Amino acid sequence: MRANPVRAFRLRTIQPLLATLLVTAVLASSAHAEGDCDRLVRAGDSLQAAFDGLPDDGSHQTVCLTDGTFQLTDMVTLTRDNVTLRGRGLNDSVLQMAEGVSSPVLVLGDAYHQQPQQPIRNVTVEELGIEGGGQTPNEFRPDLPYLSNSALVVRQGEGILLRNLNVQDCRSACLLTEYHSRDVTIEGSHVSRAQWDGISLNRAGPTRIHGNTIEDNVAAGITVEYLEGSEISNNVIANNGSHGLYLADAENNRFAGNLIRDNHLAGVFLTCSVRDRNPVLCWEDSFSRGNEFVDNRFEHNHFGYQVAVDSAANCKDFDNPPNVSRGDAFVDSPNEEPDWGTYGRCLAYDGSETLEHISRRDTRGSAAGQ
Repeated sequence: MRANPVRAFRLRTIQPLLATLLVTAVLASSAHAEGDCDRLVRAGDSLQAAFDGLPDDGSHQTVCLTDGTFQLTDMVTLTRDNVTLRGRGLNDSVLQMAEGVSSPVLVLGDAYHQQPQQPIRNVTVEELGIEGGGQTPNEFRPDLPYLSNSALVVRQGEGILLRNLNVQDCRSACLLTEYHSRDVTIEGSHVSRAQWDGISLNRAGPTRIHGNTIEDNVAAGITVEYLEGSEISNNVIANNGSHGLYLADAENNRFAGNLIRDNHLAGVFLTCSVRDRNPVLCWEDSFSRGNEFVDNRFEHNHFGYQVAVDSAANCKDFDNPPNVSRGDAFVDSPNEEPDWGTYGRCLAYDGSETLEHISRRDTRGSAAGQ
């Protein structure tokens, strides 16, 4: 059979053209990805130097990371407002603390004073991985003993967005906000393998935690030591060594649509701020209150909800339980509220039903639906 000369000519003409178009598309895509970058930092370059070299004029600046692992032997600090730090992807651009170094990886805000001297505002960190020092000797940085060796620390932050991150192998928490940080959003991220809590919120204002997977942490998935006016929604909070959520002095927050499963103690632990641990004593009137739990699913936790109160912080002076669960489903996650006869009910189920009745009913209903 003879070859078709016209077809052969067309192939010889089209193939180089297709190759040229492909190269052009790749270059255009790369240029588009880096087109809004004010600084481009490659693996081996100093991210700290890139931050320090940003203009001090209040303009928004975007610092981009290339693919690769950025090996660190000291923390990176950012104190400038109006900055975006962007990687190429949560598994493609990775900030990695060197093995054995007891330090945070990235600090947003003033790291060098125990009480931050000023807030940090309007910062985004997105599309990258952060790996902490893992099982290093110290929970706190030896030369700055007030600074925990969490992987990413937000100190007195306002308007902070943490998005599409993979944060793991953290010596303390993986993500920590402290000193009245507010308007913080954590979304679309994977947070795992912290030696303490996955996410820790310490004296936090309005915070939004949405669409994350928070799992396999030694202590709790999320720990709160005072939080108000916040929303924690549509997260998977799983297989954490103590509780899914530990809520101390949490006020007027909404928890909705979360899957809370396989946590070794409670799915949600409702308690007070602790002023003494031996024995455990609460600060007065610090029990969590005004919280709404809606359409969460509890699966195979030791407890679903667990309530812990004492004579200083309890629910006996409330006309109605100060927290409410609406539409939550429980599978093999019995609820526990001891001493309610002395200290009052702290959690209502659909407004008024008893804890024991709701737990049995929802467990049977969920099991029947499987």
